[in-house]
Amino acid sequence: MSGALQTLKQFYWSQRDHFANWRRRNRPGELRRMLALRTHAWRHPIVELEGVKLYRGSGLSMAVLEAFESQAYETPESRIVRHALQPGDSVLELGSGLGFLASMCARQIGSENVHTFEANPALEPVIRRNFRLNQVAPHLVIALLGDDEGSITFYVMKNFWSSSTIKRHPKARPILVPMRRFNDELARLRPSFLIIDIEGGERDFIRYARLDGIRKICIELHPHVIGQESVAAVEAFFISHGFHEDLAVSDPEHKLYLRQPDPSAIAPAHPAR
Repeated sequence: MSGALQTLKQFYWSQRDHFANWRRRNRPGELRRMLALRTHAWRHPIVELEGVKLYRGSGLSMAVLEAFESQAYETPESRIVRHALQPGDSVLELGSGLGFLASMCARQIGSENVHTFEANPALEPVIRRNFRLNQVAPHLVIALLGDDEGSITFYVMKNFWSSSTIKRHPKARPILVPMRRFNDELARLRPSFLIIDIEGGERDFIRYARLDGIRKICIELHPHVIGQESVAAVEAFFISHGFHEDLAVSDPEHKLYLRQPDPSAIAPAHPAR
């Protein structure tokens, strides 16, 4: 009997906490605010951030709409890209999201020089719509870049930016997505600029990734997903490969790493005759 009573108590307190959280999220003032934000997004479905147009009509979570409204969507990453991207660069992006950074890069260096990979197939129509809005056409592949060819389980969250190969929440929905070998794509595309936002996948990335030809890296780190020890290992990985952090535009979770070209890879000029 005591075991059953204890189970009943645990159930009561868990449901009580759940109900309290539900009430906080659904206060009349909060409901009015969310309704106003949804209505505004419906009436004005196109938002412009850093000169890039994004569609916000339907299907996006409240957190994403709030980031749009406050002009805070991917602000650190766009700051780094604007600072570091130059003519002559070729971009490889891991994690397209809504296509914001890929569109920004394509507008600056041309669509033919931007290659972006997104694991979540539900985002493909949104990304392509955003590309059309900005009159760009980066090379988009719906696949995850990893250590092998085949498929991998990917956990989809309501807030798309929290989706990951790491199961971060009991309600995350597992789907099977295609996987391509990162090192093969690196050799094929030969990018100079690598953009990484893979929601904790950076912990595994450093186990297999080569960085041949890469001179610039923009990465979002996720200590709340992988822990500070793994973040430190990621940072050490880039330093060990000859990169240094550009402190002018980096912050604790968004880094720009730079590496000078290998002098041995530059053919010596022939003396004039």
